[in-house]
Amino acid sequence: MDLSIILMILGIILILFSFFMKSTTKKIEQDVEELSISIFQETNNLKRRLKVVEEELLLEPEFQVKSPKVQNQKVQQVMQAVQQATGQSTIKPVKTTNNAKPIHQIIVSQVLELNKQGLSISDISLRSNLTEEQVREVIASGGR
Repeated sequence: MDLSIILMILGIILILFSFFMKSTTKKIEQDVEELSISIFQETNNLKRRLKVVEEELLLEPEFQVKSPKVQNQKVQQVMQAVQQATGQSTIKPVKTTNNAKPIHQIIVSQVLELNKQGLSISDISLRSNLTEEQVREVIASGGR
């Protein structure tokens, strides 16, 4: 037989053989796609939870409720949400020197972190919904 005919027959046999072999790359591609979808879903869930917690902590001044019972319920709900999201067991409010309402530890840590980043007191005040005086007190006390 001629060498070209032998090579052609061998090539056809290899092509037919390749159709019947299992492709492992398809399974790997499918696994990677499923993994990326699940990571995307988990990330979106975490973003939604974080947004809820941020909205609860950084509410407008209307949050100052007249009834202490209602305020305690809202504060407890916020604290429970934060504890579940961060895995912390307790969150202690920080009292300021003047007789204003206490500042949550999360906001205190946010103020300190923004100060470390070099933001001005007025910028920190805008971002944390605190007065400039409260921001100065938090920075001076170091969060204690």
